[in-house]
Amino acid sequence: MKVWLFNLFPWASYGNDEIPYPFPGSKYSRQEGKELYDGCMALDRRADELGFDGICLGEHHYATNSTLPSPNLIAAALAGQTKNAKIVLLGNCLPLHNPVRLAEELAMIDVLSGGRLVSGFIRGGPREYYSYGLDIRDGRERFEEEWELIVKAWTEPEPFEWHSAHYDFGLVSLVPRPLQEPHPPVIVAGNTAETLEWAAQHHAGVCTFFSSVDAIKEMFDYYRTYAQEHCGWTPAPEDMGVSRHVFVAPTDDEARELAAPYLEQLYGRRAQLWERDEIRQMAEARVTERSFAYSTHGRRAMPIGAVADDPMKRAEGHAIFGSPDTVIRRIKEDQEAMGSGLQITSLPFGPMPSSLAMRSLELFGKEVLPYLR
Repeated sequence: MKVWLFNLFPWASYGNDEIPYPFPGSKYSRQEGKELYDGCMALDRRADELGFDGICLGEHHYATNSTLPSPNLIAAALAGQTKNAKIVLLGNCLPLHNPVRLAEELAMIDVLSGGRLVSGFIRGGPREYYSYGLDIRDGRERFEEEWELIVKAWTEPEPFEWHSAHYDFGLVSLVPRPLQEPHPPVIVAGNTAETLEWAAQHHAGVCTFFSSVDAIKEMFDYYRTYAQEHCGWTPAPEDMGVSRHVFVAPTDDEARELAAPYLEQLYGRRAQLWERDEIRQMAEARVTERSFAYSTHGRRAMPIGAVADDPMKRAEGHAIFGSPDTVIRRIKEDQEAMGSGLQITSLPFGPMPSSLAMRSLELFGKEVLPYLR
């Protein structure tokens, strides 16, 4: 099993002070922002030292769950501060970017890291489109066109033109070239039928978040079957990744006691992300009738804004926390049920300080990671 650390640099100081969406500058502390970045960078460096296979970063805007509007900048910094772990972008929201500029930046990161880039491409959620004032109904077309253009820019040896429905370039000629040949691995985050089929057609791995074990199993079964029957290949377990909020402490009781305040904040505030009608409407517009037709869970495969009366009850279905033995058992059970071979541990989460996250990371790295290997 491969194990990646997913660090979104979540805002760590809101506590009981509710911060609305979008995150207003009046509630942002510049000093605490610097401390957050220093602490999260230290976590990522330590993950590399402990032997994690990858360090993941993702793109989000205007919210407390992540303070990474440009994960590529952090990836470039980590390229020079780490030695072995893959630098994983989960991912760049393609429709928000100029595809040629993004291809150039990703090539630079691959060179700087010595060929350790894993490039995750995502279509992006409604908050991202709302933040940038984009029409989410164009999102899939833009996503697919950008994917093709970026890969061609990485691999085409001669200058070329590109003309499509959304992008018009009279000249594309990439310098530098990615160090990896033919290009860095590409993965995609998502769970709609359209995304799973696109990934299978392009021999790309898939990752998912915030779904039940049963829903994820159906998702991976659909992806695997489609790849076999329509694309002529069989995804390996390591082509299928699942992200969970993970916290480890010496005992189950201590893990629950330490993690509960942050899980309650995280899972108790998810409805707030959808309180604006415009965002809810965008969430509805981004899926089609067949997006979840493959799943007996339907749209619940990735629920929109649903919050349990007890946030910890909801968290127990999506997070993994406990002693090293408990965490090993839970990960093993999930892996066997879903057929996945890539565990993505999301830490820190909620308003958890980096110092507490480091305690969990150390224990995971020393007592859980060797077993998973």
